[in-house]
Amino acid sequence: MMKSVDSRPAKLLLAGLAFLAAAGCAGSAADPGAEPDPAAAAPETIKLAVEDSPAAKDVERLIAAYNAEHPKTPAELIELPRDRYDESLNLLMTSGEGPDVFQIGTGWLTSYIYKNWLLDLSEAAPDEVRQAYPAWAADYTKQNDHYYAIPSAMSTVRLVYNKELLASAGCDPDDPPSTLDEVTACAVRVSKAGTGYRKYGFALPASEDETGFQQPLETAGTYSGAYYYDFAKGNYDFSVYLPWFEAMLAMKRDGGLFPGEMSLKADTALTQFAEGNIGMMIVSSRDIAALDRLTPASFAWGIAMPPLFDASDRGKGALMIEPEPPFAVNAVTAHRDGAIALWRYLLSDGYLGELYKAGDVIPARGDVTADARYRPELPAMGRFLPGSGESIYPKDPKFILKYEPTQFSQRNLGDAARMKAYRDILQGLREPKEALDELSAQYNKSLNDAVYQKLINRNDYVMPDFDPLHPLAGTKLPAVPADKSR
Repeated sequence: MMKSVDSRPAKLLLAGLAFLAAAGCAGSAADPGAEPDPAAAAPETIKLAVEDSPAAKDVERLIAAYNAEHPKTPAELIELPRDRYDESLNLLMTSGEGPDVFQIGTGWLTSYIYKNWLLDLSEAAPDEVRQAYPAWAADYTKQNDHYYAIPSAMSTVRLVYNKELLASAGCDPDDPPSTLDEVTACAVRVSKAGTGYRKYGFALPASEDETGFQQPLETAGTYSGAYYYDFAKGNYDFSVYLPWFEAMLAMKRDGGLFPGEMSLKADTALTQFAEGNIGMMIVSSRDIAALDRLTPASFAWGIAMPPLFDASDRGKGALMIEPEPPFAVNAVTAHRDGAIALWRYLLSDGYLGELYKAGDVIPARGDVTADARYRPELPAMGRFLPGSGESIYPKDPKFILKYEPTQFSQRNLGDAARMKAYRDILQGLREPKEALDELSAQYNKSLNDAVYQKLINRNDYVMPDFDPLHPLAGTKLPAVPADKSR
């Protein structure tokens, strides 16, 4: 879907300027030899690509305000479908029709930098832009004192639950399930209590990588100290996810899982939750605005930290905070100055503050979240703000996964095989332990090959003193490697 922001304020301003110029220039219309009036020149449109999301209306409003103040370089907003965003952007960039400014998935940064598709912002923007951000964000793409993007926002994950459904099933609505075993038991009870009323205990939108596996498994799993890449050893171990898959399969077998999980989309699951048909599900801070729009106010609902794999895992890891796709500038933009001005606006406190106030994003800038002018209007926002037990993590290696027919995915390099293995397990096509062990071997072999070919420096991704409770303590985000295989 492509949308152009209403630029009528900018057009009216331009028309007014043109009228005044014409009125002040005697004979300008009658004198065919008169020089053209620069003020009447057509505006230089800056194309801006973003993910379509519940925040779209707020983004459109803010871009319209920007256009009113920048009539000579207005932004044309292009909203690409979220589930096909990376694929759509790659096609535009490959065809030479790429937008001037765009969001880019963090998994694709390496490839875009190697292809010279991103403008070096160390020369284009002053240091004051980076200095406004925490070190992890300012240095996220830093490479030999050059940088190409700064994550300006972040997302967190939480368990949301219907207090009334939990209470009706005999689960304590004031003390929601905190482990996978507790979630499984409560989900099954909710489904049984709701038999005949189409009420189910837990929803897993497994038709989408992000909402089906990346958020509820990989991100939420860090709260238990589990992550598929071992930063201390520098290798992959997917067997850490065995308890999660056993819990999901048990829920599915005993009726606790919302049916049709393999075709269930996130929007549908959120709607079902808002209508009071789902007891629990894992959502991200991105979903706050959607939940508010759907108005789940006919029942009491709560927000809690995601479940631990086991009660003994408490205190083993910090819950991962995910950087939102950052904005970058097209290296070959024909409107360099206008694109840079727009990029700076997208990282400004005013832009981020207004989105934060509306519940659309969590800014990476602490000065924005602390600013009383931007206090969130949605009560739920406060429960999604990162706490002391949450953290950004270092970046794990990104490379082309070998020995796999589908080597590329829409979201990240190497994701396709991972997501396929997860789906095979959930569908009962493969035994969980066998599939996860094979996935570990496949990833480790591909990593070793990438190191051998000098596509990746292993030392950048091995941190012997890595502490899952303090992921960034004493570590530096590894430099973005030059992916010579693309």
